Amino acid sequence: MKVILINLHGDTNMTAAYLHSLICKAGFDITTIHFRRLLMELTLPSEKELMTLKRVVEKINPEVIMMSVNSISFWTAVKVSEMFKGRKIIWGGIHPLIDSERCLKYADIIVRGEGDGAAIDILKAIKRNKPLDNIKNVWFKKGKKIIKNDFRPLVKNLDVLPIPDFSDKNKLYIMGDRVYNRNTLPHMKYGYNICFSRGCPFSCRYCINHYYNKQFKNKYLRRKSVDAVIRELLQAKKEFPQMKSIAFWDDVFMTNITWLREFTEKYRKHINLPFFAYGNPRYVTPECMFLLKKAGINFFDMGVQSGSERIRKIFGRLDTNEQVIRADAILHRLKIPRGYDIIFSEFETEKDMEDGISFFLRLKKPFKVQRNRLVYYPGFEITNMAMNEKIINTNQIASMDSNLKGQMMSKGEAEKFPIMNYYYFLGKRLIPNFIVRFMLRRKWHKRHPKILTEAGELINRIENIKASVTNMFKLLYYGEFEYVLNRIMKKEGYF
Repeated sequence: MKVILINLHGDTNMTAAYLHSLICKAGFDITTIHFRRLLMELTLPSEKELMTLKRVVEKINPEVIMMSVNSISFWTAVKVSEMFKGRKIIWGGIHPLIDSERCLKYADIIVRGEGDGAAIDILKAIKRNKPLDNIKNVWFKKGKKIIKNDFRPLVKNLDVLPIPDFSDKNKLYIMGDRVYNRNTLPHMKYGYNICFSRGCPFSCRYCINHYYNKQFKNKYLRRKSVDAVIRELLQAKKEFPQMKSIAFWDDVFMTNITWLREFTEKYRKHINLPFFAYGNPRYVTPECMFLLKKAGINFFDMGVQSGSERIRKIFGRLDTNEQVIRADAILHRLKIPRGYDIIFSEFETEKDMEDGISFFLRLKKPFKVQRNRLVYYPGFEITNMAMNEKIINTNQIASMDSNLKGQMMSKGEAEKFPIMNYYYFLGKRLIPNFIVRFMLRRKWHKRHPKILTEAGELINRIENIKASVTNMFKLLYYGEFEYVLNRIMKKEGYF
């Protein structure tokens, strides 16, 4: 039985790589199509792109089409599903869990929660023409009725799960009307993406983990053993011998000091490559960060979300300003490059924003700041709070607005809220804090909003150009002359 997995979230997507490996291991003929793989923003596909996808799918002629769907990719999934009516359409991922009945207007079957066992059980049932009635984690349409099966137990031992398949075998890459059977981008050869855990110890109201923790009674957080993580990375090094760095995308990297001690020792011995990781101020201790520094961490991203404690409490975050300052001092002392995620929301007053900026001026330079816009997902606590307080309307909820492209703050929003442009100046060695304090105190965001916005965008452009040039010279050093030339010429398939 032929199965197509359509990946809507970029060619480095770990979910797609894992599902491909899982389904292939179960003995099914699977092809993964990375659809519009290079786009940074999840805009709706063009007619040309849809026709290319249709042509490829019809040539393969699968019985089943599967997609992992989140709230931002919802409308793309709808368009794709409507195009392939008549074939079995299966949706999994976050959105079918939080907005199940609406998803079943477009998909024949949805997987709610973990898809490991459910996906395979569904495919086996379809192949044998058996009913789906007793497959847990599965909802489906039966005439006008929706069959709603319960959750199955969570996977306790993540070590038994197959290693994600990032190879080009049985993969297709689509952009516009071009189809490639190999990834034309060189990045997979030099960097590897991995996530060794599921879940998070925290339940921030804007994050899917609060939903998981509520649904699964705070038992959702699990992690692989150190040996399983090292085993995957050793396989990755063998498959991609030119690999230069690793990105760990776990929500909080260091939640268990015993695990971390074992990991850093074995990582240095067997892998010994620089790596990126996420963390939370409450877990930043001198011992944890010393171990990570010794193991080779080259960038640490710490979720703070706001410099205002009032806003962090609304978000459901537990860390205080003093805990953040303590964590920042540890990172600064160990010379670990670091960044902070900021989320702007409708809950903030002018004073909250000013307090947040003033707080970040207390941190040690240099550091980076990533500005984000709060995305309101269906059924999340923060969304219900915002609706009850009438600070948003239904059309502002993700999956309701088809124009919502993601959470990164755009220039247009920076123009509407010019106070956010101060964040471009924070953490820069060459910009003294007294200048930012002077501008904030004199209300430049109100008196000179256009100047402030353009200055912020100029800094952003300079940083992007610097990063692009640095990356270009790295690739030239690695011998990627053809790729760099095609990028410069803006040849299709290389951008």
